[in-house]
Amino acid sequence: MFTNSLIIFALSKMIMVGSNSHTLFLSLLLLASLVAVSEGLGIFTYRHVYVKNDLDNNTLLIAHCKSKNVDVGVQNLHYQEEFKFQFKPDFWGTTLYFCGLTWDGTLHWFDIYDQDRDNQACKDCKWSIQRSQPCRFNFKTEKYDLCDYKYH
Repeated sequence: MFTNSLIIFALSKMIMVGSNSHTLFLSLLLLASLVAVSEGLGIFTYRHVYVKNDLDNNTLLIAHCKSKNVDVGVQNLHYQEEFKFQFKPDFWGTTLYFCGLTWDGTLHWFDIYDQDRDNQACKDCKWSIQRSQPCRFNFKTEKYDLCDYKYH
């Protein structure tokens, strides 16, 4: 509500200032800054990714997650253990985190956060790593029942 008032105020100031191209450019820059600071688009808020070992009782999951620029590190997860990392998606909509998931000596790859796929779907993306496929937590059913994903 307060954010919308600021944007309306900024627009009214732009109209009153006139059509000078420098003034218009600076006004648009101010407006873009107000939107960014207000997090009005939601792309500037932190995302939290959880990775949980749901393989079976005696299977160690080794998860190595990273993006193009950030290496989250290697995590050794025993059955039912999880780890979490967080980040802010980039402005361009290209944020991608992927994990190498190893169990029983076999490496599987999965895009654990793809901004195109996940930006609107989850702010907290909780994943259950299962043998057949990864499943995302469904906040409506409170179960890991979103399983339309495949390992690479």
